[in-house]
Amino acid sequence: MNIKKQSAGVWVNLIAAILALASLIVYGVNISSAGYFQNAAVSSMLPYGILAVVLLALAIVLAQLKLTGGAAAAVELVSGAMRIAAPVLLTLCLINLIAARAEGLGFIYFSNADVTLEVQTPENLSSATGTIANMICLAVAAVAAMAAAFFRLNRKEA
Repeated sequence: MNIKKQSAGVWVNLIAAILALASLIVYGVNISSAGYFQNAAVSSMLPYGILAVVLLALAIVLAQLKLTGGAAAAVELVSGAMRIAAPVLLTLCLINLIAARAEGLGFIYFSNADVTLEVQTPENLSSATGTIANMICLAVAAVAAMAAAFFRLNRKEA
């Protein structure tokens, strides 16, 4: 595998996989840190996110295989399906995260003036900020994975 000979599709897939992995790390830090969302895990977040990263990585690995004939067509079909499934999974992660965190974010940021001092503690604000960062990172990863599906993984031979 020569790094200089990789297509734009491989690089965009790699960027999408790294962003998805980063969003999973931010999620892990957010639910393990003190604050409002501590230990408030979203059940589908890790399985879907890890599967999306694996699919993007497998698409890159399959692009490195030099096959001909029917095997090449089959690999191209499977790779295309994986590159379509990955952004779907990342989008599902984002939707589930928003659904699980919307009420808590509203409670933290839009509480009555009477309870603002009790709710807007540094730990809760940090937890909310981490959740927002996680949502942004997931959204960027999903958009990058969507864009990656439109690029060729193999360079055209002249």
